[in-house]
Amino acid sequence: MDSTQPKWRFYLFTGIFILFVGTCLFLTRLDQAVASPSSVTGIASLREMAQQSVPYERALTNGKPTLVEFYADWCTSCQSLAPSISKFHEQYGSQVNFVMLNVDEPKWSYQLQQYQVKGVPQFFFIRPDLTVVKTLVGRVPEPILAQLLDQLTNPT
Repeated sequence: MDSTQPKWRFYLFTGIFILFVGTCLFLTRLDQAVASPSSVTGIASLREMAQQSVPYERALTNGKPTLVEFYADWCTSCQSLAPSISKFHEQYGSQVNFVMLNVDEPKWSYQLQQYQVKGVPQFFFIRPDLTVVKTLVGRVPEPILAQLLDQLTNPT
């Protein structure tokens, strides 16, 4: 009986140690995924862009074409597209309304239903007469966004 007791203790302490190390690694990885510097920067960038965007109601009445982006702070595709959208805002901002609507804000629930938003990011390219020309969902390549903005500003 004396020879089995040290083995039992060894296995118990080894199991507890492995469980402890595994939990620490899991929590460390989870912490890095939630608050990595790039995700924090992306969230800050999205919020800043949304604050600088044209108010939705004004965009629909000022006679300019509009790009409406439905986004979410937690959306990594939205975060990664933020620099491109910001660049396009600088390039086309005088000709096109850039509107950003956060899908997690209840005040946009009517617009979510109206546009039948299926995912984020979701982009709507809208003519001054409020006709939706094109809808895109997901991480859209920069050249496609540029082409659609060109078509929106130079209709044929």
